[in-house]
Amino acid sequence: MYSRMMFKNSLTVVILCISSLCCDGWILHAKSLCKEMNENSAKGSNITIKYTIRNHFAEPWFEYEQNVTSEAGQPFIRFMEQAAENDINFQFSSRHSSKQGYAVEGLGKDMLAGTPGLAHWRFLKAPSTVLSLDVSRYIPKDGDHLILDFATVWDFAM
Repeated sequence: MYSRMMFKNSLTVVILCISSLCCDGWILHAKSLCKEMNENSAKGSNITIKYTIRNHFAEPWFEYEQNVTSEAGQPFIRFMEQAAENDINFQFSSRHSSKQGYAVEGLGKDMLAGTPGLAHWRFLKAPSTVLSLDVSRYIPKDGDHLILDFATVWDFAM
């Protein structure tokens, strides 16, 4: 019992030493820890992205765009929530899967939904880069232009 307690106290001291010395470069593996500490401190600043939703596939056709400012380091779905608060046209519904994260099911004031096997909401970084991450895993960078595009499954092959 005494050795466990001593080890626990020693570990606390080592962690404290690493956190106070790492930014001076004294410990070999502390560079990555310093990088994480510095990246996490930047999360308090705001970034602005351009967010577009568009449907050129089926009625009702639409295209809406808005600049959204939110805290850096937040997933895109947080920007979507803010956009929906600002403008009814950006309302959305989503479904969560533990493997795939959040999938957008309905979007726009009419909650246009995909047709299974035919049309879906495609997640793009402008002008045409299809993003493989879902809206809850993609972390926008300042100045990003992100698009949710109602598209056929054939458009996904492009």
